[in-house]
Order: sequence, then structure tokens, then C-alpha cells
Amino acid sequence: MRRQVRLRRRILAASLVVVGAVIAWQVWPNGGDLDRVAGPGREGPADDGSGADEGSGSGVNLSEAPIEHVVFVVKENRTFNNYFATYPGAEGATEGGTIECTQDGCDDGPTVRLRPATDVQPHDLTHCFRCGLTAVNDGKMNGFNHMNGPVGLDQDRQLLYGSDLSGYVYFERKGIPNYWAYADRFVLADRFFTPMYGPTLPAHLYAVAASSNDIVDNKLNAEFPGNYCDDASEFSSKFEDDLTRREVRKIIEIEMNITANGGNWYRLGEFWEEIRLCFDMEILPDQLDEADISWKYYATENAWMNVLQMIRHIRYGPGWRKVVDPDTFLRDVRRGELPEVSWLIPPEPYNEHPGGEKSVCAGENWTVQHVNALMKSEYWESTAIVIVWDDFGGFYDPVAPPVVDYMGLGPRTPALIISPYTVQGDSPDGGYVDHTAYEFSSVLAFIEGLFDLEPMTERDADADPLSGAFDFENPNFKKLLLDLRRDCPYGTSLGSLRLSSVRGIPITGD
Repeated sequence: MRRQVRLRRRILAASLVVVGAVIAWQVWPNGGDLDRVAGPGREGPADDGSGADEGSGSGVNLSEAPIEHVVFVVKENRTFNNYFATYPGAEGATEGGTIECTQDGCDDGPTVRLRPATDVQPHDLTHCFRCGLTAVNDGKMNGFNHMNGPVGLDQDRQLLYGSDLSGYVYFERKGIPNYWAYADRFVLADRFFTPMYGPTLPAHLYAVAASSNDIVDNKLNAEFPGNYCDDASEFSSKFEDDLTRREVRKIIEIEMNITANGGNWYRLGEFWEEIRLCFDMEILPDQLDEADISWKYYATENAWMNVLQMIRHIRYGPGWRKVVDPDTFLRDVRRGELPEVSWLIPPEPYNEHPGGEKSVCAGENWTVQHVNALMKSEYWESTAIVIVWDDFGGFYDPVAPPVVDYMGLGPRTPALIISPYTVQGDSPDGGYVDHTAYEFSSVLAFIEGLFDLEPMTERDADADPLSGAFDFENPNFKKLLLDLRRDCPYGTSLGSLRLSSVRGIPITGD
């Protein structure tokens, strides 16, 4: 019945010509004609230097594609290089540059060998907005060891900013074998950039709105129970409203020279103001509601990643009924109640955030459990799954992100695109390494194209809608049901859990 309704809607809708593989990248976030600013090696997506062919799905009318369901999974704090540095056919590195800083600025430091990553990262790494800018360092990609730039910090805090080189690590296949198995069979995108320089809160806003409302930071304080709209004490920093063109140029100049002296780190903050973390902005669920397209946002209430809790008209309106616990996702799949569009935000122990004794292996098991459930369900033949990680998390990556505006883009995230309709390629089991440039807004543009919706911002209007990842003419409905790993070296925070259960849900591969 749902498919018949969808077919009628598509027949009645006007055709939407999908944006091609080339993205019209712009600096001015509202579509001005400022010149794009780029640093060393910072090619835009129109010419990424890869020489890759476009996927055979490029140029199709997405509203005619056989995809009925999209599941957008957003995990935490990893770069592409951290997970796939040595994956065959993907661009990665096993060594990286560093910087040496004083109060007067930073100079290029030595190149170091990256070390093998451990399942449980020894401690968190900072990934603030200015930290991301410092790590990128105007495209040199060598500031991951000193992400506070020239700002002085005590020795303990320096560890969080990368001074112990704990972000200069990478996994091989044996460390994350199931993620590599998905890359072997489906699409691994090695030009999928985070939407901004960091961190979690604003990145998750991009995942629903193609914008962060110019917010650049996580919440600055949390004094009361609840979160976001439910906590009147929560504020964050954002770029000021109504910036002039001259101010935008100045901001980008400062960003491109964040390590050049001892003052630019602070000077950037002169363009920021505080915002209460309960506000209204247009989000994709608004359009989905207007078009009678079903959706759910699966996220733990009061978690930092639950950004719909800060959208006033959702938190205090009927849309809040569609913001549900992630533990209900498997039940919805099993009962045949999966919405057409799902955001799936893992619960805290399984989001792979570094530090806090969280196990990457446990997070990988959680992912496999949910992908297995979709593959074994009635939805597999009509579903596209996109798995990304929300920000760079302080980990090294060698590929300089394009500059599209004063928010980013940020360093690459791992990105796995799983569907019967993914492009076939030369990876071990017929998978494909897609070199097309994407960002979070590409997923939103893909959804908008599927359901004949209008873009919300310049970001999703310009973003490539995953054009290199799909081949709708030659589907492969073969399932890849992976076994859950039984050798996870859990940290102590997970020591009381057993592989037989994840928050009360059996881990059986079913």
C-alpha cells in the first residue's frame, strides 16, 4: 500500500533534475559571488584530482529511483584515515605531519609514523571548531598534534589537544573486519567530508537541516536536569547574525591563518555570540511532514546528539512523537513499521566515541546487528543505508577539505553506503571506492531528490546527492549477513555487559 501511494505521488510530482556530480561550491553561505578560498592542496569537488569515473547512477532522476527507505546512521568522532587508511583503492596515509608552536605562532614540524589504533582509545581528543581549523592548518593537514595552536595549556590539557600523538593512529582490517567487509561488498566513499570543522552538536544539526544555524560549539554549560529546550541554562557559541561581506572575508582570512600568530585563535571569537539552545529553524522533517512522508529520529532523550530536542517546534509539537529511543528501531523493522526516512543515532556505549573506555568493536557489533536486521527484513530491496561519523574527533587525516564557507568543510569521515543498488567495482567482493566529493548535506540532497523536496539551504542545493554511489539499473539483492564479533576487548565501562544483549535487545544477528 505504501509503495502504491509513493508511486502515485511520484507520478503526480514534477520531475526534479538531479544535481550532477560537480558541486557548485561557494564561500558565501547564502549564495553570494565571493571567490572560493583554498589553501595548499585544497581542491574543490569539481576537480578532486582522483581521476575517478562517475558512478553509473549519476544524472538519473532520483524521484524515479527504486529506493523507498533511507536510513542515515550517524556515529561519533572518527576520520576516514583512522578507519580506512590502508583500504585498497582508497586514499589514506600511514604517516602524517605535525606542527611546533610557541605563543607567537606555529611552524611545520616533523613527519611521524602513524601507530596501530587500539579498540579502546586511551582518552578523548578535543575536536572543537578552532581545533579543527588548527588540525587542517590551511590545507597542510599537520596540526593534529597541537590543536590548540599557539594557545598555552597545562601539560594534562595538552594531551586532549593531541600532544601525545594519540590521534595519529589507524586501524587495519583485523581491527574493524566487519566495516571492511561492508566496504568490500558495497560503497566506501573516500571523499565524504564532515560539514564543519567540529564538534558534535552542530555537526548533528547539519544532518537534519543542512545547516548548524551558524553554531560552532557544543553546549557551554548544563546546570539543570534535561537537555537543550528542557534546560534553560544551556547556551552555545555561534557566528553573529547579519555578517557583512567584509566580515565574512575577514573570518575566512583568520581561519586560513589560524596558526600564523598568537592572536588569530582569539580573534575568531570576536565574531561569535551566544545562543540559547532552544530555537526554531527549518529542518528536513518539516518538509517530510508536509509531503506526508513518514520519518523517525531514533536518538536517546537528553543525549548530546539528540539535536531535535533543541528545535522548539519539534520538542513542543506533534513531531516529538517521532523522536524515539534508538532501541525501538529493531522492533519497528521487525513489525514492518520502518518509516521512509530514519535518522539512527546509536546509544552512548555503541557510538565509537574515543575515550570513556568505549569499544570500537562493540560499536561495530551494534552496527552489524542493525544492518543485518534490515537485510533480513521486507525492506532490504528498497533501502539505502548511509553510515557516517559526525566529526573528526581529533584523529589525523591527510586529505584537505574544500572550503565552501566559513563553517567548513571539515576533515573526512568514514562513509559506508549499503544498498542493493550500490555501484559494483573492483573491491574484493564487488564493492566500489567512490571518490566523488560529498558531505552530510549530500545525504539530505539524496533524500530530497527521492521524495521531490526542495533544498533548505545553499549546502543541500549544491551538494552532490550521492551520484557516484548508486546504479539503479543493475541491482544486486544478495545479502551480506555478517557474524557478530565475539572477541571484543571491552573496556571497564562495558565490562558488565554481555554480547548476548545490547540494552535489552538480543545480539543474535537477527
